[in-house]
Amino acid sequence: MTAAPLGFRRMVLGLHPNAPSRAANLAVEFAALFDLELLGLFIEDVGLRNFAAMPFAREISALGGGWRPIEPARAERELDFAADKAERRFAAAARGVARRQFEIVRAAAGQALAAELRGGDVVTIGAPATSAERAAEPIASLIEAAFRSAAAVMLAPARRARHAGPIVAVAATPNDPSVAAAAAIADAVGEKLIVVNFSAHAGSAWSAARREGAPAAEVDGLPPDLRRLRERLVVLSRGAAQDRLALAIAIARGVPTLSVDGGEEAAEAR
Repeated sequence: MTAAPLGFRRMVLGLHPNAPSRAANLAVEFAALFDLELLGLFIEDVGLRNFAAMPFAREISALGGGWRPIEPARAERELDFAADKAERRFAAAARGVARRQFEIVRAAAGQALAAELRGGDVVTIGAPATSAERAAEPIASLIEAAFRSAAAVMLAPARRARHAGPIVAVAATPNDPSVAAAAAIADAVGEKLIVVNFSAHAGSAWSAARREGAPAAEVDGLPPDLRRLRERLVVLSRGAAQDRLALAIAIARGVPTLSVDGGEEAAEAR
């Protein structure tokens, strides 16, 4: 099946030295389902190589002995090994995808991802397990760049709760694009479509609660109708409140969330 009803053409997998395999598995699953080109984008922060070459650079020894100078040649080998390992893992995971490629980009994480993404892409990123991890690099920069891009954003949960169940659209407006996208996915996987209302007023209230410090993994902060379901995947339209909600759902519910273009209304809400 093609992704023509969704408007998707390419699945982009954002990789880095510590990227979890769950994101790769989800990207491959989605790319195979909708016959998308799959790009594994390994992002190596160029600052690491530059830092290792500086004479004052130090690292803590894993074997004890305190701080020691970084050996540039060894650091280069370790970075090259990380890229080679990522490519081998990508090739193994994506062997069932006909159109696939792997690229290495050396730049700051957010800049590298932003430069690659375009309309018609779906970028898959491993969602952090906690709010603390959400603030850590490079995941913070990758998530920010993804949501600021023209691509749809797929968040892979730390622990996937289930692989079967209804496809849920969280609709903020009567004609929310998430409904059409969720319907196409539900049809492709043979699952039921469920639409959950999440009005602009509810979105504003939820966003305000989050700004006041409510934890992202707090189930009570999610739409009540969603908490009663055993969903397989949640689809939302793009927009400030929905972007934060997508991350909260991935953390709290343990299911992938897909954020699609919300059109002019979502753009004005940013």
